[in-house]
Amino acid sequence: MIKEEKKIQEVTVKQKYCDDCGVKINRTMACSVAKCEICGKDLCDNCVAHEDKSYDDYRIVFCSKCWTIGEKYRNEIKKLETEIDRLTNEYVEKCRS
Repeated sequence: MIKEEKKIQEVTVKQKYCDDCGVKINRTMACSVAKCEICGKDLCDNCVAHEDKSYDDYRIVFCSKCWTIGEKYRNEIKKLETEIDRLTNEYVEKCRS
């Protein structure tokens, strides 16, 4: 004999929200995820303050707070990278002569 039973099953759905503005984030692909590189906040597209070019599957984004704080440091890092390049070139030239 076959009896039919009805079962009610509870389903839990997790949803991601922007940590800055609270809007619901609907993303289905990993390559569309926006998470701040510094503090790790989940961000909607409206709250991304800066996005670096990426040739990988993941976006490189920054929230407005981290981008603003980093301005002083990014400028100093750029100066130091230029100095490293200059010293490396000088070193290579001396070795080749």
